[in-house]
Amino acid sequence: MFQIKHFDIQKILITLICTMLGVLLPDMFLTFLAAINVLTIGIIHGANDLYIVSKIRRTTTKQHFSYLFIIYILFVFIMVLALYRFPLWSLLLFVAISSFHFGEQQWYQKKIAKSATVHFFYAAFGFMLFALLFYTHKSQTANIILEITKAQSPGYLFDRFLMFASSIFIISLIIIYKQIKLQLFIQAIGFLSLLLLFSQTSLLWSFSVYFVLWHSLPSLKEQATVLHSHDSSPIRSYVKSAIPYWLLSLIGLTAAILFVDNEIISLTSLFFAFLAAITIPHVIAIFLMHKKYIS
Repeated sequence: MFQIKHFDIQKILITLICTMLGVLLPDMFLTFLAAINVLTIGIIHGANDLYIVSKIRRTTTKQHFSYLFIIYILFVFIMVLALYRFPLWSLLLFVAISSFHFGEQQWYQKKIAKSATVHFFYAAFGFMLFALLFYTHKSQTANIILEITKAQSPGYLFDRFLMFASSIFIISLIIIYKQIKLQLFIQAIGFLSLLLLFSQTSLLWSFSVYFVLWHSLPSLKEQATVLHSHDSSPIRSYVKSAIPYWLLSLIGLTAAILFVDNEIISLTSLFFAFLAAITIPHVIAIFLMHKKYIS
């Protein structure tokens, strides 16, 4: 039987508190707080991707680890180049990959048999979350898309995107209902709390609360348990090993802020472009971790 964890209840309560804060506090303060949350917890939760891959491949020598590091940096560089040369397709790829990753993190259970339909359900759920986030922040989302891709979004885009994503999710939910039915109650309550958050607060604040509270913290805890299971304090060990790569990410973002013309692209758009560049390698690392250590 599926047990409702204390953290599930805490996430819902904290989301409601964050919704109230998002309504009451000044936008500038919320933007600053959202950026701090994402740049700390949000980035740290994905900073150990290289360590995950090295453990899966049983890399023990510094030379082999250096090869993996170079490959990882090249992968991120390719994503940055793709965002520059093919911004629209790169953003679509980011949304598609992130949809699967967010859905997998929120619904993943050992007892659920892995299959193409289950993976499709994960992607459909994440897809619907993105559609809901975009729909409730049409103007802000359209501006970011325009700045990154130089393409104007048609007025009906987000309405149709939400209708399509919702339909796909409902169909996938019906298909695997028996496998996830024990989670439905707590997930439904969680979804309603996110719906309230999205509809009442800004795009950046909404995204940061979901990304940090609903995705990054559970993922960080899961990774720490897998990577440092024999340590007395797995989370402390995880953070310690992640700090060098976290600092490297911040250096990369700082360089982008200093050298990119803010008249061409805003800091908010640059922020989301940065997340897109580092997300795909992270999704691959977590997928491999689930396949090897948790499935």
